[in-house]
Amino acid sequence: MNRLMIQAVFCLSFCPLLAAQPEQVASSSTATRLAPAEQTAADATQSSAVAERNLALKNARTICIHSETQFLTVSTLERALMKQKNWDRLDLNIVGGACSADLEINVDRLVFTHIHTYVLTDKSTSIVLASGRVRAFDGVVASGPMAEQIVKILSAARLSERATSSDHGL
Repeated sequence: MNRLMIQAVFCLSFCPLLAAQPEQVASSSTATRLAPAEQTAADATQSSAVAERNLALKNARTICIHSETQFLTVSTLERALMKQKNWDRLDLNIVGGACSADLEINVDRLVFTHIHTYVLTDKSTSIVLASGRVRAFDGVVASGPMAEQIVKILSAARLSERATSSDHGL
């Protein structure tokens, strides 16, 4: 009886850790096995999906943050986002409550781990634009690297266009 209880405790304690492991991407190995015509069709589909994602990020004006965990609050992530050096250049406003924002960030923490995750979605289409995770002991520590990742994603889509359009006058 004692041995079964120990096995059950080990199983329950390691299951969240197994679920948190990164998934292996099988699409890269299947892409090499596709015919050339199928490969170009897959590349065209992928490039249109990337273009649609970038368009949603460029056209957004407001962003809303939701937290599913008590370890990382909305106000903590808001402060971390506004401390980022490129945040002012992004021209995004953070709105709170039951919002009708263009973009939404959902923050969570995996149970029994120190892994904090985020998902950036377009609210009008519910398309996932970006996601990521940060390993930190608490939400205050996790908010800095998480905000840095989010601003980097938004800057890549929003600031690259402005930099190239400002260079046209030279």
